[in-house]
Amino acid sequence: MRSERRRAREAAMRALYQMDMSGCSPEWAVAFAVNDSADLDLPERARSYAVELVMGAVERIREIDEIMTGLSHDWAVSRMSPADRNIMRIAVWEMLYLKDVPVAAAIDEAVEIAKLYGTADSPRFVNGILGALAERIKDGQASAGEPVGGEEGDGEEAKGGAVGRDHGESYESGDTWS
Repeated sequence: MRSERRRAREAAMRALYQMDMSGCSPEWAVAFAVNDSADLDLPERARSYAVELVMGAVERIREIDEIMTGLSHDWAVSRMSPADRNIMRIAVWEMLYLKDVPVAAAIDEAVEIAKLYGTADSPRFVNGILGALAERIKDGQASAGEPVGGEEGDGEEAKGGAVGRDHGESYESGDTWS
């Protein structure tokens, strides 16, 4: 059985995917995903986490999409598969804004979800983009609210500064539920 947080991430991905495809509201999409996804069997804690993921990603979607565009080198977010981009939106939000989720755990979970919902190439693609962001975070080159990556002169240079999490934390931390 998949962990509670994995199932919450799957529900969040389904909600973001639904919003992407139909234009429905975040509230409707997340309510549908957490209440009508019987296969996920979400306890209350997982439901709350799914809501947090969706609302957090939606609140920062422009910023997250700019980060993904900057890291994907000539691959616009709109050209990415809907499953891949929404899996990565969740992971980027976790990586930048949730201190209790180790960066490596966010990446691993995104790759595992990409195996379930994406194409054969999705896990490698998701891992590449998120791995590049992890390196920027580790090096202090990624900041919440600022574009990451890109080529010199294209207006999307990486900017220094602290990211929205504690740089001193261990990515291998086992004391949080992932």
